[in-house]
Order: sequence, then C-alpha cells, then structure tokens
Amino acid sequence: MTSRAAARPRPHKKKRDPGWVPNQHGAWAMLVVPFLLGTYLRLRDGEPGWFLIPLFACWMLGYFAFNAASGWLKAPQKRKHQWVKPLAVYGATSVVSGLIALLLAGWPLLTWAPAFVPLLLPALWLAAQRNERATVGGGLTIAAASLMVPIARHPNALDALRPEAGPTWLLTLLVFAYFFGTVLYVKTNIRERGRPEWMVASVAYHGAWAILTVPLAFAGLAAWWWPLFFLLCTVRAWLIPGRHWSAKHIGFLEVGMSTLLLVCFAIWPGV
Repeated sequence: MTSRAAARPRPHKKKRDPGWVPNQHGAWAMLVVPFLLGTYLRLRDGEPGWFLIPLFACWMLGYFAFNAASGWLKAPQKRKHQWVKPLAVYGATSVVSGLIALLLAGWPLLTWAPAFVPLLLPALWLAAQRNERATVGGGLTIAAASLMVPIARHPNALDALRPEAGPTWLLTLLVFAYFFGTVLYVKTNIRERGRPEWMVASVAYHGAWAILTVPLAFAGLAAWWWPLFFLLCTVRAWLIPGRHWSAKHIGFLEVGMSTLLLVCFAIWPGV
C-alpha cells in the first residue's frame, strides 16, 4: 500500500496568473528611491505631506498595472486573459489611491500628468512590439521614475518651474543618470554579456558622470560624494561583468547601491 501511495501522482497546484508580481528585481530601487528623496526634501522644508502616502500607493500600484498592461500587450491571444485580472485590480486600486492623493494635495497635482504621457505611451508601444527591454524603453521608464523627485517635493508642477527649484531638477538629473547607468551595466551582465562595445559604453558612461560631477561639487551645486559615488559605479561596471552572476544577485546589488545613495543623501542632501 505504501508503494502504491508513493507511485500515485500528486495533484498539480494551480499556477497563479502572471502579472501579479513584476519579475524585475532591480526595479524596486528605481521605483522607491526617487520618491523617498522627494519626500525627504518636502518634509525637511516643513511642507505638509499627508498626500504622499496615497500618492506612493498610486505610484507603486500604477507600476504594477503598467507591468500587467505590458504583459497583456505582448502575450499571445490565447494567454491574454491571464493578464486581465491583475491589470484590472492594480489599475482600479491605483486610480482610487490617486483620487485620494488629489483630495489631499489638490487638483494642481494633475499638472504633472502631461509629463508622463510622452514617457509611458512609447514604453507601452515597445512592449506591444515585444521590445520592452530596449535601452530606450529603460530610459523612458527611468525618466518617469525620476520625475517622482520633483513631484513629491512640488505637487504643483508650476512650483517646480520656478528658479528656486533648480537644485531639485539637478538632483533629478543625477538620479536619472545613476539609474540609466544601471540599464547599461545590467545589459553587460546578462543580455549583452561578452560584447566589448557594451562594456566600453557602460564604463565610459559611468566614468563620464564621475568626471562631470567634480566641477558641480566644487561649485557647491552637488554634494561632494556624487563624484565618489559615480566612481564606485564605474569600478562596479568594470569589475562585475564576466563573473556570471544571476539576474537576482545583480538586482540585489543594485538595491545595495541605491541604499548607499540614500545614506549619502541623508548625510548631506546638497539641495
């Protein structure tokens, strides 16, 4: 009887539909870090920030909905139904969270909406072409994520256009520079591993930013640790490729780098 029980096939567990949890380990830092930086600056300035809680929920759930929409667009017709439920759930909850944020922050928060349209629509088109991992697609989503720095600090886009908001935009540019560099760096470890032109592009990109931030630091426009941080990124871009790390380990390393960025920023924000 024991042998029969052992030979009896186990029932298959029903697989959860795809689209519920994005399979991008390094994306979490890209989503959270810019928002945290903008939130820190707003609270440091003594501005009210209750709207930031539902806005963060709207942002994260919106990304989940974007991930599900991308999956639905590129899925074969017979599998599209698997993406409908997560898309509907995340889309609806993101809208509700956004409406709560609007009630708390005011309707001027909507002035940021036009900034996202030219970024998200091309990214969705790339997903429909099954080319969402293209470098330009990564740049578009990172640009959208970087915008959370000025959005969290200045919920009214008109306030972000004032001259005194210049340091916020410089920080946004530096945050974008770091996260876009991770696109090149990750490609040298996975999809473009072993291709010298990508290795050169990644190292040169990070090295250029390490050099560019030196005069910004001397001029007092950026914190002194920015050149050191990009220098560390350059060393990482040079040493890590070729070690055959898994995508998960590379993503965790990026989370560590992003945490270091937050720690340095907390020590000396520079804006």
